[in-house]
Amino acid sequence: MCTPSPDSSTMPSGQSPDTKASVTPGAGITSTLVSARNVLFLFVVAVSISLFWTPLRTLLDYSMRGGHQYDQYSHTMLIPFVSLGLMFFERRRIFKTVGYGFGVGAALLVVGIILRWPAQWALPQLGIGESLSAKILGLVIFWMAGFILCYGTRAFRAGLFPLLFLLLTVPIPSTILDKPVTAVQYGSTEVCSLIFSLVGVPVFRQGTAFSLPNISIEVAKECSGIHSTLALFIVSLLAGHLFLSSSWKKVVLVLFTLPIVCVTNGLRIAVLTLLAVYVDASFLYGNLHRAGGIGFFLVAIALLFGILWLLRRREHPTSLRGDSAQGGGRALATHAKS
Repeated sequence: MCTPSPDSSTMPSGQSPDTKASVTPGAGITSTLVSARNVLFLFVVAVSISLFWTPLRTLLDYSMRGGHQYDQYSHTMLIPFVSLGLMFFERRRIFKTVGYGFGVGAALLVVGIILRWPAQWALPQLGIGESLSAKILGLVIFWMAGFILCYGTRAFRAGLFPLLFLLLTVPIPSTILDKPVTAVQYGSTEVCSLIFSLVGVPVFRQGTAFSLPNISIEVAKECSGIHSTLALFIVSLLAGHLFLSSSWKKVVLVLFTLPIVCVTNGLRIAVLTLLAVYVDASFLYGNLHRAGGIGFFLVAIALLFGILWLLRRREHPTSLRGDSAQGGGRALATHAKS
């Protein structure tokens, strides 16, 4: 059922002139999927894919490549689907009040387009990676603009987390990524050194390099586990959003990402090195080195959820943002007469 928007002449003073509508509890999924605002949003998404097709294709190609130089791209193409799932899960809360936000939406659409073309022209100065990041940022802003244009600023505020989560689609520029990579590199080195001391293995350390009996290793940036760091960071954001209500606890959970990665990465390097020293040197180059990271990542996940459990102990039991999950096939939004 459509809920007509209030006439501007009867609208209370101070109220936004944007068209608004409240979700009708009995609205069916079929009627909402064909509503004007949803069709308009799908049109905006289709236009964005057309305008940003070249950087999107490049991002997809990079995300599917192997090699450490492409680690910062591996997660990017999954982010829009995760964000879409979050919005569907919380749809009743996000789309409780919708309205066309033509002014803000149109302005942001222009910003997204502006970012697209200068990034291409400045390719020689920015470099391929930074230019791609600027273009994908323009695409994400274009999506956000389309959402505001079709559903209004109130719906945008209600869906702030899944919409801002889309920013993780933007590849992190190397100049920004270098600092956390270096932190993980040195943190892993300290953990590795501590394990060698606890085990009692004779070792000579010089910076990030270790000399052991018949083996010398260096904890290089390529060994810093940036892939697992980004994955754990994303998991911490999602876990905090779904399981924690306190903002400071969410921040604490995310901040634990770096030390957890340092511990598990340092443990991985130490285990492989000790196996190479006392069992077989091929452990440094074999299948365990190439594919064993998943086991240590699961350890990192376990540590993260252990911290999450501690943070949740003082909170009142709540569902997983569960009010939005009820209602089965309820509407994403009910369109309003403009």
